[in-house]
Amino acid sequence: MIEIKDLWKGYNKSEVLKGINLNVSPGEIHGLIGENSAGKTTLIKCAVGIYKPDKGEVLINGSAVYDNPSVKEYIGYVADYSEYIPFYSISKMVDMYSVFYPKFNREKFNDYNEIFKLDVNTRIRALSKGQKMRLAFMLEVAKEPDYLILDEPTSGLDPVAKASFFEMLINEVEQREIGVLISSHNLEGLERICDSVTMLHQGVVDRQMSMEDMKCELTQLNVVFEGGAGQNVRSMPEILKISNVGSIYTLVVKDFNEDLVEKLKKNGASLIEPVDISLEDLFIVLEEERSRG
Repeated sequence: MIEIKDLWKGYNKSEVLKGINLNVSPGEIHGLIGENSAGKTTLIKCAVGIYKPDKGEVLINGSAVYDNPSVKEYIGYVADYSEYIPFYSISKMVDMYSVFYPKFNREKFNDYNEIFKLDVNTRIRALSKGQKMRLAFMLEVAKEPDYLILDEPTSGLDPVAKASFFEMLINEVEQREIGVLISSHNLEGLERICDSVTMLHQGVVDRQMSMEDMKCELTQLNVVFEGGAGQNVRSMPEILKISNVGSIYTLVVKDFNEDLVEKLKKNGASLIEPVDISLEDLFIVLEEERSRG
């Protein structure tokens, strides 16, 4: 298990992480989301042992990551700036990984490269950012770690490659019961794969729950109003966001219940249809609500 306990980290007298607590179990995909500068990358770097916590600890399988370098053999780490020896070819990098990581599975690397289709004779310096991300993922997964810790792993990937990446990740979790901590602005992708999510805001945990519980926090409604939505509707405190295309209005509401349904009907609603809110829409609405104070 990855255990992050009361983690604090700061730079130049500014606290970036403030008492973070987070667990990732084997077989779980845990998403890390938040606005820019929320502390996601700092948390990831503490989790893989690059940064030393100012207070608190990160444990993997019960051992502190920063104080026990050998623990890193259980981790596969991919960041959006992954760099390798520029004059090496991909095949040379695979050879090097095979030497340094005894569990390195060359067959798995080759299987995944059948999908990503990188020419193994290409030198690293000739790869695009997206190709480097594909290479980094394949190398780290082929190490067969217990945990994958990923920071913006779909950065630079085209839509087809992103879809393949998420399929590969789900396959690894299903086949080997690995734990995954993944930070990404690709909220649509995270929604597809994550079991649970932590939302960071200014270095603290704002929300932390299962995907199902988080999506139940707010409700999206498709509503048809006879004569349009008047000011009475727009001023209802339960309604956090309202928009429309023609006569169909989309409402994001909190505390969805029969009382709210009756209030909407009294104000001309002829059709009220609850629909699942996306993680991206949920995040945007919560950020907008926070900015309004």
